Amino acid sequence: MAQPHPSSPPGDLASLLSRGARHDEIAAHLDALPATERLAQVLAITGSSVGKLYDAVAGAPPISVAEFCPPELAERKTLIYEGRNSLPAFSRFQKRFQRRGDQVVGYNHQTMSFATGPGYFITVDGDDFRRELLFDYTQEPPFVPEGWPPYAPNSSLRSRLVYFNMKDYCRRVARGVIVGAAFKKGVAQGAYFTLTLAG
Repeated sequence: MAQPHPSSPPGDLASLLSRGARHDEIAAHLDALPATERLAQVLAITGSSVGKLYDAVAGAPPISVAEFCPPELAERKTLIYEGRNSLPAFSRFQKRFQRRGDQVVGYNHQTMSFATGPGYFITVDGDDFRRELLFDYTQEPPFVPEGWPPYAPNSSLRSRLVYFNMKDYCRRVARGVIVGAAFKKGVAQGAYFTLTLAG
C-alpha cells in the first residue's frame, strides 16, 4: 500500500489519497475542517493527484446545480470558487458563477485570460453522456453579468485551443468542494481540476 508523502501531515487530504481512502471518508474529513483549512488542503493537491482525487470520489452522491450554486447565494451575485488544475504551470485560477432564475453562467478568471479568453460556460445537471454536474463550453451563455469580461465565443482564435468543444464533468468531494475532468467530443483530455468555495 502506498505510504503518505513525507511532507504531508497525518490525516490531511493528501495522506488520505495516498492510502486509498473512499469518498465518504474524504468528505467527512474535509467537512470537519474550518473553511480556510479545507481550502488549503484541497489546493495542496496538485498534478496527477488531482486525477487521483477524481477517481477516488467516483461513488460519491451527485451534486446538483441547485446545491453547487444556490439561489440564495448566487442570484445576480458573483459566486467565486478557488481552483487548482493538474497542469504543471499556471495551475491556480477561479471559476466565477452567477445565477438568474434557473440559469447559471460561469467563466474562468485566471492570469492567462489575455491569451485564452474568458472561457464562458453554462452550468447544468448533466447530459446524455454523463449525469454529473456539467460545465458546458459548447453553449453560448444566456446572459453576461455586469462587470464580467466581454463575451467571446469559445470557437474564436484565442479560445479555440483551450475551450472549444469542451465539457467538464464534476464530482462531489465535500461541502463546497468538487473535482472535475475535461472532455472534448466525449474524449477525456487527461486534465483535472478542483474547485473550493471561497469564504
